[in-house]
Amino acid sequence: MGKVLAFTNQKGGTGKTTLSANLAVLWSNSQYKVAVIDGDHQKSLTYWIEARKKYYGEGEIGIDVLPYNSHSLGEDIKNIKRKYNFIIIDSPPSITYDTIQIVKNADRVFVPVMPSPVDLMATIPFLNLTKQERKKSTVVLNRVLPRVRLTEAMILRLRYAGARIARSRISSKTIYAETFSVGRGVVDISVNSDASKEIINLGNEILRNL
Repeated sequence: MGKVLAFTNQKGGTGKTTLSANLAVLWSNSQYKVAVIDGDHQKSLTYWIEARKKYYGEGEIGIDVLPYNSHSLGEDIKNIKRKYNFIIIDSPPSITYDTIQIVKNADRVFVPVMPSPVDLMATIPFLNLTKQERKKSTVVLNRVLPRVRLTEAMILRLRYAGARIARSRISSKTIYAETFSVGRGVVDISVNSDASKEIINLGNEILRNL
């Protein structure tokens, strides 16, 4: 039975789509069967998929794309869950009916957070939502700059709020944006780069804790 993993936060710009795409590539390249659902009205993940098709060819992207309908999401997932190891859902940057449906139907919720006070303020209410829905959530510190004091202060505040925080952190390296714009993931380029090691570490951590 496949696992449904939602990448979501009410704060925009935290890197939900970039993480969704890079983990989809990582697991697809590792011979897992992977599908993605773009639940964000901005459709950034859909644009990435289209760019990937142009780069590799229509039938060679290694990832299936499933349609998103918030009203039938639960039934849609139930019908295809056995076909995949992972179904990754990219979510809108807000708390709406769509977001709640995605959280309800996810096996695990991953909450990307940039280490800034604004992101912290937006994230804690969202974590409360996941608790209300009785879902296990994990905060992923993303786009981390070398400002150790601010990052550590955020970790303390999130832990105080009862958040589970991934050990793996993702940096703000430009290669994430460069590869995303052409429909690729960082592990498509080289599995030995620093960025690829970050994604591999996060992917392995997620697998260990599912």
